[in-house]
Amino acid sequence: MLSFSKIIFTALVFVVVWQGFKLFNRSKQVAADEQPKQTKDQSKTSKKANPVAHELEKCPDCGVYHAEGNAHRCDD
Repeated sequence: MLSFSKIIFTALVFVVVWQGFKLFNRSKQVAADEQPKQTKDQSKTSKKANPVAHELEKCPDCGVYHAEGNAHRCDD
């Protein structure tokens, strides 16, 4: 049968385990925040690695899509 002391003991174990997980996750987050920041050279290379999307315009004459603002000449 469940006694009051068993319920208190179970609750205490639960709280200790919960606080342990919180402490463990907090230490991982602090370690990630302490990682060295990117230098200017690293940030330039990371920007080149990310593709950039361009808006396209449809040519009214030939129907070809080209980058907005770029010159386009129809080859008919």
